[in-house]
Amino acid sequence: MKDVTKDVKWLKKYIKDRKIDAEIVKVKKASTVKEAAEEMKCGKKQIIKSIVLVAEDEAIVAIVDGASSVDLRRVEKLIGKNVRVAERDEVLKLTGFPAGGVPPIGHECKVFVDDRVLENDRVYGGGGDEKHLLSIKTSEIARYATVTKLRR
Repeated sequence: MKDVTKDVKWLKKYIKDRKIDAEIVKVKKASTVKEAAEEMKCGKKQIIKSIVLVAEDEAIVAIVDGASSVDLRRVEKLIGKNVRVAERDEVLKLTGFPAGGVPPIGHECKVFVDDRVLENDRVYGGGGDEKHLLSIKTSEIARYATVTKLRR
């Protein structure tokens, strides 16, 4: 469990300190894939979801494009543990970020990214809260995650 609550300011510093090719974009509301795609005027495949999972004693972040779902059995095979999707109130405790704002980077836990996400040069994901999105090059996500097939 995390003691630190992370937010947009924390994420901006994380990006700057690591020289990550990403920027935070303020939006009206982007708590769903549909809202985010409308805000950024792009397709659902350019929006990414950072799904927080609980694997017995650890958190895992699984990243898929906005048109896909995470195959929990596939994740279980990767890590050798039973997996479930975190409850909304667990997301903050596990990642430091509120549900609806979890970015694809900035985690101390295992992060898996679906290989299809990398078909885009740049994607938009959680930016620290429901009013911000993170515009990030997919190669930057791949630096911090294990690339594999996660979708159903």
